Amino acid sequence: MVNNIFKMKESVRVGALLAATTGFIDSYTFAFHDGRFASFQSGNMLQFAVNIAHGNFKHSLIFIWPALAFVFGVMLNQVVKRIRYVNKAQWEEFSILFEMLGITIAAILEILHAPSVLNLSILALSMAFQSDTFTKLHGDAYATTMFTGNLKRFGATLASYGLNHQKSELMKARNIGVVILSFIIGVVLATFIGIKLNGWSLFIPVLSLGLTWFIITADRQN
Repeated sequence: MVNNIFKMKESVRVGALLAATTGFIDSYTFAFHDGRFASFQSGNMLQFAVNIAHGNFKHSLIFIWPALAFVFGVMLNQVVKRIRYVNKAQWEEFSILFEMLGITIAAILEILHAPSVLNLSILALSMAFQSDTFTKLHGDAYATTMFTGNLKRFGATLASYGLNHQKSELMKARNIGVVILSFIIGVVLATFIGIKLNGWSLFIPVLSLGLTWFIITADRQN
């Protein structure tokens, strides 16, 4: 009964699918794009700064492009939020569709061996749509692309349950735990599948996002 209060876009299944997508794509880009990330911009900025510190100015630039693309993606998503849609369609649905389109383009470019900076920038821009769109899990703040905050919330809710013995806190810990586990599963899958399929493997997160889009369309009825 409690779960019915929340919309599908805040459901655990959507959070799990999105987290797995993030894990898959970041694992892929880390393995095949010189240790860079599509969504984990803290990692990119860290390596950018380290290279600057070591005087590797030219090499440092490969880490700044995905971060700039991510910022641009967030800016584009702000525009998507403000468009008025017909047929009761939600702006979140269009954000997912834009993300799917971007990853599809990146997958095709990967197969065609396009420049890495272009592919990674498109993936970073696409992941920005997801990061800026899905920020609530059963009403509580969380992230589908940055997991430090999720780990903090997981620890805090577990401690709260231990101190107060409120079942609701245990359920919150379970929900965020599922998201964290899904991220790890996405990383593991990409590690094995990416080696075998290379660029073709990027169509897997497209399918995952397609399922996510289908799930959240149920919110149109609410």
